[in-house]
Amino acid sequence: MYKNNEEKHLGPRLGISIWIMAIIFFPLILFVILNSTDIWTPFTIYATLSWSFGLPIIAISFIGGFSSRKFRISDFKGRTSKRVIFEIPTIGNIANLNSLYRVIDSIIKFAPANLDNWRIDLVLEEWSEGIELIKSRYAVSDAVNLIIVPKGYVSKMKSVNKSRALQYALDYHVSRGETGKDTWIFHLDDDASVGSDTIAAIAEHLKFKGEKYLLAQGVLAFPHNNSNSIIPKFADSMRPTDDLTRFYFFTALMKTPLVGLHGENLLVRADVEAEIGWDNGNRPISDDSCFGLAFSERYPGRSSFLPAFTYGASPCSISDMLRQRRRWLVDLTNLGIYGPLPLKYRLIFIYSVLFWSSMVTQNIIFGLIVLQSLHLITFELITPPMGVMWAFTYSFWIWFYWNGLHINHQVTEKKKPFWKKALIMIPLFFFVIGPLETAGGVWGLYAFLKKERRFQVIMKPN
Repeated sequence: MYKNNEEKHLGPRLGISIWIMAIIFFPLILFVILNSTDIWTPFTIYATLSWSFGLPIIAISFIGGFSSRKFRISDFKGRTSKRVIFEIPTIGNIANLNSLYRVIDSIIKFAPANLDNWRIDLVLEEWSEGIELIKSRYAVSDAVNLIIVPKGYVSKMKSVNKSRALQYALDYHVSRGETGKDTWIFHLDDDASVGSDTIAAIAEHLKFKGEKYLLAQGVLAFPHNNSNSIIPKFADSMRPTDDLTRFYFFTALMKTPLVGLHGENLLVRADVEAEIGWDNGNRPISDDSCFGLAFSERYPGRSSFLPAFTYGASPCSISDMLRQRRRWLVDLTNLGIYGPLPLKYRLIFIYSVLFWSSMVTQNIIFGLIVLQSLHLITFELITPPMGVMWAFTYSFWIWFYWNGLHINHQVTEKKKPFWKKALIMIPLFFFVIGPLETAGGVWGLYAFLKKERRFQVIMKPN
């Protein structure tokens, strides 16, 4: 019965295009063959092996992408009486309030269409500078509830940053008896608004899948009209592709989120969240990914895909983008090395960090090949096996970004022709985005080695 309803309530197709990979690969392989040599060096051996190291995650991404290629967003028209709490942790900086208001107002606008019982919980620190402005703006709304984290609050495991705030919010729900099986928590970031598809997918999941699947993760989209800076806007093209490839493989196909989760577009049954918790220890850690691993350990085979987007905003500047990438790598590395889970669940994050690090040589090699083809350097560098691996992994990344660019383009208002964006995307990836992503990862590794514990909030476009 559900399959019929599922087909009936699915909207436009916005999946992954597989064919573009071949179109990119063959020109690259021809390029490297024309500049190849049979001379092996230690660097050649290292580069070939490091790029081969990424083959498992590339294979997983292709399987996930092939399976999700017919992805359609939810257009469910039904309703649910189960309680849904939209939880939004935020620092509440005045400079970012307009972005937060966009998120809150989107929920107020769309939630009534499918939900009978819902509430918005804003989780703020006691020292947040925007508390009074938020209270004033939503004073007449019964839908908006503020959870204020006291300055002196210390969790059992002495968690820091967002983990600490989420654990306090969980304690708040427990104290109010809001952790039953008929209550669900929908997690959002303070720059990720919802649409009619988001709310429809939540209601559809609760009606048809909620008894079997205790957690569901959707797709993060980044409409270009929400972004001010062209480089971060194009760099965030990889994020919806990641959701429809790697994350889809684990969360939707294996139904076990072994690569973690996002802290937004995430639906969790309240009793399961109360059982697992967010108290992850006194290091900056990827709280959402840690939650995903803990869920995988306790509830294998019980996660599902949420056929909907949330609509986020890319960083306001290149420097903010680099800070964001640095934070990601610090938090993921801390989870892999120090996370409060058995090592077998953390190994995939250690592997992911090493895979990210291997991108350094990919970007260096491209520059060297260009210089060699222009006869600006004379030494021979690329062996045929090395060239094949470089062309394959590099075309994979271009494919990754191209697909995400297309998805973000599709959800953008006042769209310009996509082909113009695609023509900009490819050289940007070669010469700007790839090196910047690598720089953010290197910076993050350096911050991890320094045992950095601070949490930097980046500016959100208003």
